[in-house]
Amino acid sequence: MNFLMIKYEYKKSPVIYTLMSICIFVYIISFLLYGLEMNAYQGLELGGYNPIYVHDYHQYYRLITANFIHFGILHLAVNMSAIYNLGIFVERIFQKKMIIVAFVSLLSTNFLPYLLYLYNGFGKLTVSGGISGLIFGLIGALAALALLKKNIFSDIFKSLLPNLIAMILISIIVPNISLSGHICGFIGGFFSSYLLIKINNL
Repeated sequence: MNFLMIKYEYKKSPVIYTLMSICIFVYIISFLLYGLEMNAYQGLELGGYNPIYVHDYHQYYRLITANFIHFGILHLAVNMSAIYNLGIFVERIFQKKMIIVAFVSLLSTNFLPYLLYLYNGFGKLTVSGGISGLIFGLIGALAALALLKKNIFSDIFKSLLPNLIAMILISIIVPNISLSGHICGFIGGFFSSYLLIKINNL
């Protein structure tokens, strides 16, 4: 792919390509510092989410930075593939407003679990990272489209349901995957998209 083709593709989906580029850049930094994979302590040093650090040390930036760290090359590759396949499609629907959907999804991924921590101490010993909350936010956006624009998007969302169910099951079964982050990312993507569709009559 030559430079002009890359520039053309980027212009069509600038939000998704920018987010992917940040993730890859941060992973290169983590690779140079720690090697192919990071442990929880290293992830915390690089900006991972832990509610105690957010609350006690007022490191609120972790609510966002945690989305861009990945604990290994497989973690990064799976997330980049999913975001590429879903994100470009969703961004071409929402266009410039995609930045709102993405930001709300990224923030809710860690902010809603943080509210649970304030309520009952939820997740105080966990260190989380990765942009998979945005993946679920994109699925949430498609769910909002399917709900409000049934004649256009319901079949697309139905085709994604088996993958969504599989991802939720994996989130439950695999101990190191944040089910709460995935669910909260979905909530953020769904409600931000729902409001945008209603307000702007997309």
